[in-house]
Amino acid sequence: MEELIAYILQFGNLNEQQIDLIKNKVTVIELRKDGYFSEAGQIPRQVGFVVDGVVRGYYYN
Repeated sequence: MEELIAYILQFGNLNEQQIDLIKNKVTVIELRKDGYFSEAGQIPRQVGFVVDGVVRGYYYN
């Protein structure tokens, strides 16, 4: 979570209330190596921030 806050602070300043709001809204998840963050045919309802590892993306043409 601290990595996300540090990344956001690179672009501007946040006060403690704003930082607390972000911390309360963020959910930390871990994906397995063969796991999916979002699947085809589903509307994405979340945004991801990669702390460690690599994400591979695909699209259908």
